Amino acid sequence: MLPEVRLLKDREQWDSIVQTFPDASFLQSSAWADLKSKYGWTTKRFVVGDKSSIRGGVQILVRTRRLTRLGPSMGLAYVPRGPLATESVDVRALVNAIVEEARQTGSSFLRVEPTSEAHARILVDEGFASSSRFIQIPRTGVVKLGQDPDELLKSFKSKMRYNIRLADRRGVVVDVRQDEDAFRDFYELTKITASREQFAVHHPSYYREACRCFGKDAGLFVARHNGSPLAAVIAVAYGHTAVYLYGASSNTKRNLMAPHAVQWAAMQWAQTRGCRFYDLWGMSDLENSDDPMAGVHRFKLGFQPQLKQYPGAFDRSIQKIRGCILHSGVLELRSAINGWRGRRTSLSV
Repeated sequence: MLPEVRLLKDREQWDSIVQTFPDASFLQSSAWADLKSKYGWTTKRFVVGDKSSIRGGVQILVRTRRLTRLGPSMGLAYVPRGPLATESVDVRALVNAIVEEARQTGSSFLRVEPTSEAHARILVDEGFASSSRFIQIPRTGVVKLGQDPDELLKSFKSKMRYNIRLADRRGVVVDVRQDEDAFRDFYELTKITASREQFAVHHPSYYREACRCFGKDAGLFVARHNGSPLAAVIAVAYGHTAVYLYGASSNTKRNLMAPHAVQWAAMQWAQTRGCRFYDLWGMSDLENSDDPMAGVHRFKLGFQPQLKQYPGAFDRSIQKIRGCILHSGVLELRSAINGWRGRRTSLSV
C-alpha cells in the first residue's frame, strides 16, 4: 500500500523541504513556478509524510487549453527534476499523485525529467516511456566552488586562468546589477548570440521576470570594456547550487576574453552567497559529433567541471488521441528546435 500524499500550499515550507535534498534543483522552486505562472502555467505541490516529518515532494507544472469554448482540454503536464524522495515507495506515491493531477487538469500527457536512474526505473514501472524529446538538457557540468576564490581559480585549466587574468589586464570590468541599462545590454548581446549560434530567444520581459522572481538570488552580470558590453550572464542561486541560466556575448573584441571574465565573476558571486557548486547548465553529447553545444562544451571544460548525466525525459499518455496530436505536432517541432539550437527552449519551460 502506498503512503498518503497531500497537497502543500505553503511556498516557504515547500522551498525549505526541497533544499534538504542534495539533488534539488531550482526548477522545483516556488520562484520558478512564479516565473512559469506568467506564461500560462499553473502549479501544484504534493508531499508525502506527516506534518512533522515530510519525506519527499514534487512540483508539477500544467498548461492546458480548451479546444473549443465548452470542449475538452489539451495540453502538457510537466515535472522538471523531480520527484524528490529517497524511498521508492514515496517516489511511487508521488508519481501516482502527479498522474492523477495531469488527468484531472485535462492534460494530454505528462512528461517527467527525473534526477536519478532509480527514479527513472520507477517511472517505467508506472507506465512511462523514455523519450528523446528532452526539455531540460540531460547533460551538464558542475564546478565545485569551495570558499577561497584563489583556490577556485587554481582549479581551472591553465588556459582558462590565463584568459581570466588577460581580461582583467586589458580592462574588462564586470558589473553586477539589475537596472534597465543592464537588461538592455543583456538582451542586445542575446540577440547577437542568437543570430551567430542560430537559436531562439525569449521576449525581453522574460529575462526581467526571471530575475524578479528569484529576487536577491538572481544575478545579472555584464562584462564591459570602455563602457561597451561584451558578454553577459544571468545566474540564479538556489540551495547549495548556483546555475548559469542564460548567457550571451558580442561578436567584437573577442580577444579580450570577456566571456571568461563574466563567468568568473558569477562564480565568485555564488561563493559569496554560500553556494558550494556552480552548474554550467548544459554540456554536449560526446557521442554526437554534430551536437550544437560542442563549442561551448569545450569552453566550459576549462573550468574543470564534473560531468553529470541525467536520465532524460519520460512520458505517459493521459489522453491518447490528444496526446499523439500534441506529440506529433507542437512537441515534434519543439524537439527539432531543441536539437538545432542546443539548450534553449521556445515554449518557455
